[in-house]
Amino acid sequence: MNEQIFSIAAVCLIAAAAACWSSVKKKRLKRQRVREKYGTIPKMGDWDKGEQVKNFYGRMKEKEPGDWVDDITWGDLSMNLIFQRINACDTSAGEEILYWRLRKNSLAPGEAEELEQRIRVFADNEDERESVEKLLCRIGKNNSSYYIPAYMDAVEEYKIGFQWLFRGLQALLAACALLALLLTDSRFAFAMLGVAAVNLLIYTVFKLKFEIEIGMSGTAVSMLEWGREIADRREIRKLYPELKKDIACFRDVMRGSRFLQANKVSMDTGDLTGLIFDYMLGITLCRLTSYNKMIGRMSRKSKEYMEIYRKIGELDAAVSIASFRASLPVWCEPEFTAEKQIYMEEIAHPLIKNPVGNTLDLKRSCLITGSNASGKSTFIKAVAVNAILAQSIHTCEARKFVMPRSRVITSMAVKDDIMEGESYFIREIRYLRRILDSLDGEKTTLCAIDEILRGTNTGERIRASRAILEYLRDRNCIAFVATHDRELTELLKEDYDNYHFSEEMGEEDICFTYKILPGPATSHNAIKLLKFAGFPQEIIEASGEDA
Repeated sequence: MNEQIFSIAAVCLIAAAAACWSSVKKKRLKRQRVREKYGTIPKMGDWDKGEQVKNFYGRMKEKEPGDWVDDITWGDLSMNLIFQRINACDTSAGEEILYWRLRKNSLAPGEAEELEQRIRVFADNEDERESVEKLLCRIGKNNSSYYIPAYMDAVEEYKIGFQWLFRGLQALLAACALLALLLTDSRFAFAMLGVAAVNLLIYTVFKLKFEIEIGMSGTAVSMLEWGREIADRREIRKLYPELKKDIACFRDVMRGSRFLQANKVSMDTGDLTGLIFDYMLGITLCRLTSYNKMIGRMSRKSKEYMEIYRKIGELDAAVSIASFRASLPVWCEPEFTAEKQIYMEEIAHPLIKNPVGNTLDLKRSCLITGSNASGKSTFIKAVAVNAILAQSIHTCEARKFVMPRSRVITSMAVKDDIMEGESYFIREIRYLRRILDSLDGEKTTLCAIDEILRGTNTGERIRASRAILEYLRDRNCIAFVATHDRELTELLKEDYDNYHFSEEMGEEDICFTYKILPGPATSHNAIKLLKFAGFPQEIIEASGEDA
């Protein structure tokens, strides 16, 4: 009988040792990745967290006023890709805070200075950055952790019932084990195995039913545990002098939630040893009872917890922004002016490798013309994106960027909607109408419009476009309007500055310079592009191009 008990104990020890070894190996790899990822471009591609990172933003949008970047502008500017380009966060809180900042598109008085101070600490002190990142990695991010903001809003509702049953089975398991050891009676050993089997079944059922909630609780406690070590660091105490005191209020939560921490470790390993370790502890039902105890304590301090969550996320986002800056060929802190003007020097788009920078000094709206693929749409997107980055993360890809504090709104990637029964033109005028609705006398609107009213015939397009642009001229608005309609450049030359992009024509190809030039465009290349694409000669000749 003793041999059986010792065999079970040996299996438990081996499984625990394997889990610990796996965890140590993963930590070593994480440390290496922390060192290597700083200042590099994050991997981008298919993104499966688009909805998850919105949770904090959705929560705050309901509570805070602000000039939030709307969904149309977010889509027009490919801001999900911009987010991925910046995102090097180690925690779900960091990703959610970073996403929220980008969507908020504004920094409160004094907030820019605080953000800049945090970024500088991590940009200038490599050892401090790596030490903090190692602790942030211990908090980590799993699928359930992104729902912590919503979870904390209604934490009391997530309690698991049947606590009396769990406590009774725990006592019965302990009694059978103790009697089996003291009396060396096989009947008690078999009884212990029977109770263990029942406990394992109960744990499996409740784990499947409350998997997300249990996962969130483990991450929630983990943030307190590792946040306490982060708050103990001297540089962090300067940035957040109240953080250590805030976390100290949760001593009872951390003290009573060790098994939830073990649950997170076993889940994070993601391998067979982690799974075995998870179910070995599951036999004791300690995670279910610890979970309920933690819920009761957290429910009384949910607001205080979310303040800690936000501060940890802000630190993580600051490290990510510092890394983003280090990965750019050129960057600057924005300057804000009360004047209705924009000055940009060597501005570029963050998603373009080896970009061509452009310099422009605007004191009013502008029309941008140019042939196809010459760069006009990319340029106005670069201006709008950098305006958002300036007001959200205090960073621009430019040598210098001066602007008034502005709401940013676009009408660019217009598409018809068959499901809604909206044609291209109907959708386009809806997009333009929301720009007009955003205008007010207090705050400047920076709008980017690509191919205004392209969904209708030439005559009506020119007349309506002129009327809309004259309306914008008289408001507190700086408009960047890309168009192929040269008539507009003549009709509005007294009201709008004219710029263009051009190209160099060869016999077999076209070379684009992607440099913005003063004045309206005088060249066109559509027929040339048909020719270079190999269209039949009769089409080229019928188009009027001398082939």
